[in-house]
Amino acid sequence: MADIFRRVTMKSYFLEELHDNIAAEEALTESLPGQARPWVIWTSGRDDVVAYLNVCEETKGETPRGPFVIQADISGRHYHDDQKVIEVLCRLQERLGGTIRNDDDEVVG
Repeated sequence: MADIFRRVTMKSYFLEELHDNIAAEEALTESLPGQARPWVIWTSGRDDVVAYLNVCEETKGETPRGPFVIQADISGRHYHDDQKVIEVLCRLQERLGGTIRNDDDEVVG
C-alpha cells in the first residue's frame, strides 16, 4: 500500500556513478541557469514545478551508486512528465557520464 501511495504522489530519477559533486553542480547550473540547490525544471509556461534536482552523496543501499548522484524528484502533479526530466538528465549524462535509473532501479535513457 505504501508503495502505491508513493507512486501516486512523487517519483524520482537518478543520474548515478558521478565522482565529482562540484562538476555535477556546475553542469546543473549551466543546464538550468540562475538556479542552485535545488535546481528546478519548470512547465513550459514556467507556472509550475515539474521536478526538483539536487546533487546528493550516495551513502545507502546494498549496491553503491555514487559516490555522488543527481536526484530528480518529480512532483505528483506532473507524475507523467517523465520525458522532460529524462531529457535534462540525458544532457547531463553526456557531460558527466554515469547511468540514469528510475526509482525501481531500472536503467533509463
